[in-house]
Amino acid sequence: MLHLKRSRGLLPLLEVCSLPIPWLCFFTMAKRLSKNFLDHEFQCPCGCPPAAMDQKQIDLLQQLRDTLGEGLRVTSGIRCVSHNAKVGGAKRSWHIPRDGICYASDITFLSGSKSPKRILKLYVLADRLHFKGLGLYRTWIHVDSRGGRRARWIDHHWNWRNS
Repeated sequence: MLHLKRSRGLLPLLEVCSLPIPWLCFFTMAKRLSKNFLDHEFQCPCGCPPAAMDQKQIDLLQQLRDTLGEGLRVTSGIRCVSHNAKVGGAKRSWHIPRDGICYASDITFLSGSKSPKRILKLYVLADRLHFKGLGLYRTWIHVDSRGGRRARWIDHHWNWRNS
């Protein structure tokens, strides 16, 4: 089913069919990438031209969500070079598209506590699914489907005592 995106969430296409056409200008068509993820969740917030997400990354995210049994929020997906610099991202970040494809996402829980214990659980599950790049942060994790060797890191703000 097609969905429409609006700043406060998604509405099924059928809900807006009876509305005047000018009202539809507030919406853009959202493309479903998997059962639970839509393309707009991954786009750069700068409004720069959209890029595509690596399908392996999307498949792994869907497996992670299914294994977890609860929703995930993409806090950062595709980043243009300018936005990446603005948020303090690495110069060769996997969030920056290579040949029009992005290989990275930062994710957290859609709702509920973002306690270190829950974030650590998310990290361990992502590791079991064999994401190539995996970073642990206070309230989110970084996952990517980079080529080559695996990479693992822990942010210096992470506090093991609170996990």
